[in-house]
Amino acid sequence: MKPLLILLILLGSYCIAFPQSDLLVLKQRNQTIQTWIPGSFLSFQFSSMQWIQGYIKAVRNDSILLDMVILERVPNQFGFLRIDTAKMGLLKFHVNEIYGMPKRVFNNGILTNGALFQLGGGAYIFLNIFNSLIHKDPVFGNANLPGLSIAAGAFLIGEVLASTHKTYITLGKRYTMKTIHIANQGNRDVETKKGL
Repeated sequence: MKPLLILLILLGSYCIAFPQSDLLVLKQRNQTIQTWIPGSFLSFQFSSMQWIQGYIKAVRNDSILLDMVILERVPNQFGFLRIDTAKMGLLKFHVNEIYGMPKRVFNNGILTNGALFQLGGGAYIFLNIFNSLIHKDPVFGNANLPGLSIAAGAFLIGEVLASTHKTYITLGKRYTMKTIHIANQGNRDVETKKGL
């Protein structure tokens, strides 16, 4: 019984002497979307619009120490793709320097990003022109013009959707990045403001 009690006392004193590191939290208004701790993989858009990825070494107050890596797909000796990792070194930055985060879930991506409209409109235009040339019909004749204009309109709608569709979220009013300080005195939030 005494060895178990001594072990619990030593373990408790170790936890008090060496508290956990701070947490990095992505919130949508007041709801937590994702959290990161040291050792987690983080991919984000820096304030210079450069995408950076790496493993978190430490989160201290409102600063993050990141071990930057580059993950690339390269072919091996048999021609199959594999993941290659290159370490780039340590980067220390402030939480306010994070501009954007990649979206985790793409809701109906093929419909909202305009790819389906572009594919359908472009394929119809190509086949219509190709068939008209093979059958020696006028390409812009009265019979072809309504179909071509509808297909061109669908393609343009796809282009507009593609230009407005983002694959990342921008930090600001709706999304915020916070660090949560974990200490013996209790928890406190260090909220960061984005000045865009």
